[in-house]
Amino acid sequence: MNNKSAAVPQQVKTAPSFFPAPEASFFAPAPQPAVQKAPTHVQPARIQRTPEDTGAMHEDLADEYRSSHGLTEEEGFSTGRIVYQLSDPVFVLNNEPHTSRLYSATVVAWSNTRAIWPVLNSPGARVTFVRYILQFDQTNCRPYHTGDASGEASCEATATALQTFENVCQGYATQMYTRYTSAPRADADTSSRLSSIARIDVGDVPVKFHIPIFIASVPGHAFNAVQIATDPADIHSYIFFEPQNDEVFTGDSATLRSGIYASAGMVTLSRLTSFNETGQYDQQDTHTFIIDSNNTFTGLVLSLEERLPISRIMGNIFIADDIATWRTLQASRPGTTYETIISETISNISDAILARVFPFLNGRRFRRTPGGVLETMDRTIFLSLMNRPSLESLIP
Repeated sequence: MNNKSAAVPQQVKTAPSFFPAPEASFFAPAPQPAVQKAPTHVQPARIQRTPEDTGAMHEDLADEYRSSHGLTEEEGFSTGRIVYQLSDPVFVLNNEPHTSRLYSATVVAWSNTRAIWPVLNSPGARVTFVRYILQFDQTNCRPYHTGDASGEASCEATATALQTFENVCQGYATQMYTRYTSAPRADADTSSRLSSIARIDVGDVPVKFHIPIFIASVPGHAFNAVQIATDPADIHSYIFFEPQNDEVFTGDSATLRSGIYASAGMVTLSRLTSFNETGQYDQQDTHTFIIDSNNTFTGLVLSLEERLPISRIMGNIFIADDIATWRTLQASRPGTTYETIISETISNISDAILARVFPFLNGRRFRRTPGGVLETMDRTIFLSLMNRPSLESLIP
């Protein structure tokens, strides 16, 4: 799947303190000059035993904490309490911003073989950790078009920075998924095929960075989602991000409902299960979210036999608002009408599936031509478009 818009502009990355030099291992701490003194707060547990301990050696850490949280000396915790709490790595990971030096130092010191995600105790802390990963991962450095330069100095450490993916947006989303998933990971043969065929660099990401990440798909585009709360059938249990530019957005955002994302009203989450010798992606769907006329997403578990036809219906009902796809269709088949497109779309779709999708289309606005008059879908219009007498009894 390819992003139908122009290539997303690259963003400048602010490298954390452990960001690797070009010759260093990508996920290892960067070599530091011998004369550089380590921050005094990297191992505060050695100098702080109880909340009552305090002294001049703690002032810098306390001042940095108050500054990052917009507090004066009279506000918030005492200096002793601040240092005592910040000596606990779990407290830091659940309370500090991902941009703070203490957060970075805590992540670097965390064991590579122990996942951080299980100790994060709130959706907000999980979002912070995702933002931290996006801050150093360089998937967004890959150019959208072959031959384009990344244009960012922070991308130079990635050997593949000037190489695009074989299947552009699918490549971005799959690379992020295969690097960071906490689900069963790609074996050596699959990783080798992803590298040689799809130009996807899985890498050897430490366990501490493994998260419940998914590939999110809409008609014509792929991006990523991460589950941050417990109910997988609730759109609010996820955050989404665009791996081409690291933009993070939520289930309530206008971004998810617009443009190349779920403007047609449907987004599916999946895990990569295999990638074969012919370059085919095999993905296992977990949940599909469909939007209704109230702009609300409903989570459904659909079989492959249901999801694919429903996806085609949702995409083509709103095809006139997808200018790039409409133009491509008209270029290959000049004069093709909206009604012809719908007739061809549903030719092999059962009445039961058409009846199932109608409640999500009912009340939504659509056009039959780009820039044409907006109509509101209702039972009468839907049955007329479907042109199937047998469907009438299935739709109240």
